[in-house]
Amino acid sequence: MPEIQDVLTAQQAAALLNAHVETIRRMARKGNIPAFKIGKDWRFRKSALLGWAETNPEIKKIINVLMIDDDAAVCRLMHRIIEPLGYRVLSTTRGTEGLDIARNESINLVLLDLEMSEMSGPEFLRELRKDRKDIPVIIVTGYPDSNLMMKASHFGPLTLIPKPINKKLLLSAVTMTLGGTMVVPENA
Repeated sequence: MPEIQDVLTAQQAAALLNAHVETIRRMARKGNIPAFKIGKDWRFRKSALLGWAETNPEIKKIINVLMIDDDAAVCRLMHRIIEPLGYRVLSTTRGTEGLDIARNESINLVLLDLEMSEMSGPEFLRELRKDRKDIPVIIVTGYPDSNLMMKASHFGPLTLIPKPINKKLLLSAVTMTLGGTMVVPENA
């Protein structure tokens, strides 16, 4: 009988494997991942999952992109542009929530607005860099020449995408920033 702390929910398994929860559930239904069912949801033994991940390195290739923009419509637009390339996309309209996500998830890239009501882009970057100096950041802003951009530049190298968002430019910047991990399709 496994110990309680060795048994994970689908959400916990997804976080551990850096994958989307629905991907984990689908793999469990198909029998492609070590899992067992309790009630209506799947459970996973952490030790079995880690052993499985060692022999299935493709699960580790999932890339997490965090978008922070106080305009939910912009988040939805970027989500629709980026997710079809295979990235796991997380988004929030609040900088403080974005910090929590960045601290608790394995984030590979942040797309950040500068002008936000609760916390500005530079304020977010200042806090992010205290814990996570390694995460690349792409600034997506309607104010590329603003004082906020100048302040943001103090927190490391940044890529800039002006609003309104150009789909090809966004896809190219994301791909280049992630080291060419995904190829931008020609019809993008």
